[in-house]
Amino acid sequence: MGLISSQKQSIASAEDNNSGSNSPKKVGSNSFIHEETFTTTSNIFSKQKSSKSEDSEPFVPVKHPLGKDSCSRMSPLARSLGRPLVDISNNIGHANSNQKHTPCEKKRFGRKSSISPFKRPRNSRFITPLTSTISLLPTGPAALKMSEGSCYKMKVSTRYPFEAERKTVKEFFRGPPCYQKLLEHVPDQVKFMNADSAEKYMFCDKSGSDVTGREAFHHMLSKSGASTLNASKEWVANHYKWIVWKLACYERCYPVEASGRYLTVSNVIEELKYRYEREVNHGHRSAVKRIVEGDASPASMMVLCISAIRSYPEPKLETRHPMPSHEDAKKISGSNWFENSNVGKVELTDGWYSLDALLDVPLSKQLLAGKLFVGQKLRVWGAGLSGWAGPISPLEGSTEVHLLCHINGTYRACWADRLGFCKGLGSPLAFRCIKGGGGMVPRTLVGVTRIYPVLYKERLNNGGSVVRSEKMEAKMVQLYNQRRSMIAEGVMSEFQKDIDCPHRKSEDSEEGAKILKILETAAEPEVLMAAMSSEQLTYFATYQAKQEAMRQSDMQKKIEKAIENAGLSGRDVTPFLRVRVVGLTSKYCHRKGCMRDGLITIWNPTGRQQSELAEGQAYTVTGLKALNSDSDTIYLHARGSTTSWQPLSPLATECFEPFFTPRKSVSLSNLGEVPLAREFDIAAVVVYVGEVYTSGHQKRQWVFVTDGSISGPELHSEGSADCLLAVSFCLPDTDNDSSALINRNLEGSTVGFCNLVKRSRDKMNHLWVAEATENSTYLTSYDFPGCSHLKEAASCARKWAKISYLTIQKLRERVLIIIGGCDS
Repeated sequence: MGLISSQKQSIASAEDNNSGSNSPKKVGSNSFIHEETFTTTSNIFSKQKSSKSEDSEPFVPVKHPLGKDSCSRMSPLARSLGRPLVDISNNIGHANSNQKHTPCEKKRFGRKSSISPFKRPRNSRFITPLTSTISLLPTGPAALKMSEGSCYKMKVSTRYPFEAERKTVKEFFRGPPCYQKLLEHVPDQVKFMNADSAEKYMFCDKSGSDVTGREAFHHMLSKSGASTLNASKEWVANHYKWIVWKLACYERCYPVEASGRYLTVSNVIEELKYRYEREVNHGHRSAVKRIVEGDASPASMMVLCISAIRSYPEPKLETRHPMPSHEDAKKISGSNWFENSNVGKVELTDGWYSLDALLDVPLSKQLLAGKLFVGQKLRVWGAGLSGWAGPISPLEGSTEVHLLCHINGTYRACWADRLGFCKGLGSPLAFRCIKGGGGMVPRTLVGVTRIYPVLYKERLNNGGSVVRSEKMEAKMVQLYNQRRSMIAEGVMSEFQKDIDCPHRKSEDSEEGAKILKILETAAEPEVLMAAMSSEQLTYFATYQAKQEAMRQSDMQKKIEKAIENAGLSGRDVTPFLRVRVVGLTSKYCHRKGCMRDGLITIWNPTGRQQSELAEGQAYTVTGLKALNSDSDTIYLHARGSTTSWQPLSPLATECFEPFFTPRKSVSLSNLGEVPLAREFDIAAVVVYVGEVYTSGHQKRQWVFVTDGSISGPELHSEGSADCLLAVSFCLPDTDNDSSALINRNLEGSTVGFCNLVKRSRDKMNHLWVAEATENSTYLTSYDFPGCSHLKEAASCARKWAKISYLTIQKLRERVLIIIGGCDS
């Protein structure tokens, strides 16, 4: 799979809850423990003298995916998986590593210190309470009472912040644990503990008469000075659960080093104090807490641990999904289909809090196969959040809020990776490892082999759609505007005929209406107006202006209604750009094979993308979404505004195998070397342009060309030389336009054709055949970018045409015979 470990256990690492540095890399079999997985504790990894002063790093694994009760019910699928994992990452090298920090948390306002807006009284004898020698803070029993019933922040742990550098789990244990048969001294309650049972774990003294549970730890924490409003029973129960589960895993994974010294009352209470100090007094928050509180994006890269498997999917999952529509493709982050599918559900934790996660179908299959298990660390990138309506507390335990994980953004993490948000950018996912229908691809490396012209997709009122080239779209816009103008002119003409209708009277224009009526019946209205007072003239002018405004408003409404009735109220047109790419293969990779092809459709491409994307350039691309497809080519969609294309430096590109063959003009004499269904470019002389005809729901037109590469006696041996190329142009018959696709005036001209697709040769008529798709284009000028390779071939064809008039006429006659034979 390349994303999830095929081993049965992994080891969790010491984790600073805020962030950690992680990148996808191949982890050998020696990086996983055979039986148990675990998480680290901050109480154990400090270089200080005390072994109880470290940060709590939350992870613990269980022996089996179902925990304590599933030891004898392991799926046969899970037992058979022992193959090593493949490398899913592209390594660019240090020369191209991006060290920019990607923020995982939104900017929080209100945390900057500011000067008080209140002025100090002018009385110099005034003494503020903070400068007084009299303490206003309670001491003794009053202080304890205050800490229990208020939000006052009192220091409860003397070991944070740390004075010495912390050890990582890798440094402390000197490597991952291996399988050991030394668990006979570990109690069964610890040996088979899972995250759910850890919350109910009770510490017993040597006599067994006295037990200590989470309620007792809540009381001990409050006695240490913690506020009961912050350290509530729910807060203590949550952290008690993760601390106990983590320490129990240390006991299981390192029985010799632990010997019962990790899972102790003193370690648990020190962990609780440490967590209170960091979260309450210092305001530090874990990844899950920041996400559910709305201060961090769930799409940020983070390392989480599987703490429980809530539900397995059905054994038979549908592997195919309908191809998303254009609207679905535009909603790159949409994941509503998770909720309606029978998929797996797991609990993920950052060691401090947990959140249920829904897995997409490919990940659910990995869960069924046993490649996802309790205690395993995952690097999640580009995830979504379902059921979240606003900031909530992670202690609320809402059953409707889920993290949405997909296989293209979920990878196995190294056992020593820290839990929480990751610093910097992760390594890109190898293009060959992208799964169709596997959701968002956070980052990958591609090489651009073809850039097609911008196309325009219009959604019709009947639910259909049509794709047009830039030329056809410009023509359609002109025709659309002409139709609207004709309708508007017709409405205005009819409105002018009714201009003599009686005017509507307005309550505030009665005087003006009377004056107008008098002037209309007067023999000499100019004389009357000259005798009017200024007030009467104002009434009359105001009335006329209002009447004109009413006429204009009525006319505008009639025009809009007529345009709407004609179906011309608006057009839903979206531009898009197609880019053909291939995956990059490292020169140092032992796994050699064919490069995987892909076709990326960029909806609403930006001007920068249209002008700066270049063929033959390698890019780091973010924000792609893979679609389902049965072909070897993977199809991806993206939005121009949310997709980033960062070119690789020449030094970084040299680390990969060559992937690009520059465009060149193909001659008819060498067309046989072009594979079937492969694209090619050619510059040729137009011999004949056929008539437009309708076939099904499409308009078609044939164009016959030659380039002079086959000349001499071969042209005179009728039917023996393949010196003609028949190009088929087609367009959906949705426009009321009978004009030709190719103008007949091009006959005798030299034209360059790009992105033609080779079809099967017509052996009967000895013709090469090609199809012009919506990605194809033709041109008569070669000064545009991407057309220079046709310039020399077009010049040669033009020179040949000037001295081969009789030859072109013979070829034209041959075409007419072929067409006549087809018509008969």
